[in-house]
This record gives sequence, C-alpha cells and structure tokens, in this order.
Amino acid sequence: MPFTYEYPRPAVCVDCVVFGIPPKPARIRPGRLPGVSVLLIRRLREPFAGRYALPGGFVEIDEPLEAAARRELLEETGIAPVRLVPSGVYGDPGRDPRGRTISAVFRAVVWQREHLPVAGDDAEAVRWFPLRRLPDLAFDHDLIVRETWQGLRRAVRGGPFGWELLPDEFEAETLAWVYRKILGRGSAIDELFAGLRRYDLIRRAARRSRDDTSIERYRWNLASYRKWERLGFDGLGLGS
Repeated sequence: MPFTYEYPRPAVCVDCVVFGIPPKPARIRPGRLPGVSVLLIRRLREPFAGRYALPGGFVEIDEPLEAAARRELLEETGIAPVRLVPSGVYGDPGRDPRGRTISAVFRAVVWQREHLPVAGDDAEAVRWFPLRRLPDLAFDHDLIVRETWQGLRRAVRGGPFGWELLPDEFEAETLAWVYRKILGRGSAIDELFAGLRRYDLIRRAARRSRDDTSIERYRWNLASYRKWERLGFDGLGLGS
C-alpha cells in the first residue's frame, strides 16, 4: 500500500530568505548607495539544476521546523544567523514538479560583510544578489522573496527591530542606516530616535571619545523590546 492511512502526505520543506545589509560607508555621498542583498544558492540537482534558489530543503521526520531551517542554511551556505523569524507558509499545488510540497519560510537579516557564504551539500554555488536585480529563481521563490521583503518592512514599521544586528552599545547613525536600507527612505535620526524613546526601547550609554570627539552611544532596553515585539505598535512616525 502506498500510504499507511487513507490520505496521501505532502512533503514538508523549509526555505530561508536571508537579507544582507551593506556596511555603512564612512562618508555618505550623493548618488546611488548600496542596497540590500539576498543570499541565493545555485542548485546542483534537478529539478531546476543550475538555477538559483533560496537555501532550504526537506524537514526530517523528527526535526522542529526552525532546527531544519538552520541545518539546511548551514549545510548549503555555511551561514548561521543569530535569529530566524517565521515568515510564511507556501503550499500551492504545482509549486514543486517532484510532487506536493509545503514550505515553511524563515527570514533573517544580517550584515552582509560579516557573512561570507561557502557552498556545500547540494548547492553548486552560493552568492549574494542585489534585491533589485535577482536572477530568475526556481520554484515559487520569486514570490517568496517579494512577500518576505514586504513582511519585513511591515515588521520594522510595526515593532522594534535591530538588536540582532548591533553590539551591546551602538551609535545612532548605525541603527539609522539599518532602518534606511529596509524602509528605503532617509528618515532623520532625531525622528527615528524620538520614536524609539517614546516606547522606551533605547537608553543612553556612556559617551565614548573618538578622534577628540565625544560620541553618543545607546543600548537596547530589552525588557521593553520584548514587550513591544509581542504587542506591536503603531509605528515610529517613519511613514509607509
């Protein structure tokens, strides 16, 4: 018998959408600035051999979904981000020519320069692609990337964001750069930090001196961060 019970079972997969934030230049000049990138693998095997796709694969029978996502991402790219966030489920019939598959998608945001991928497992190659200039992707991964990016931008507007990208103490300009890359607008630092303070998300840290200049530094109030991450809020006044 093909099944142990009355109904067939779809296969369960995980896919990882990893967004790479470019480093903040020492001096921001007018003109085109580097944008966000997406980590893609080139498939070694059929279906879609030779095409680029998101890192991912099949879930083992006794494996939690996030553990499967971390395993596949590490095996195929060598990257282990601090945080993976569930971002959607995709299961339209026909999305995979091998048969019915349902994919749980996870997203991560990392500093691109700090994560140099190395292809492994069934990935023939791996590289960062600019989000706005992606190649044709396998399966329904074009749709997954687009909707995951939209979901990330909604999350940044509607809740706290950034602790996994920053050290314990950070400068205002660094956090503002992250927001600018994701939201696509040059919000004033004062406007951003006024919103963060309104929700008690940041606290001033000790001033540091650099090149005879006193640098204001901040740290997260993690208790408030966890609270507003759970509850969400109406935004930081940064627009849509």
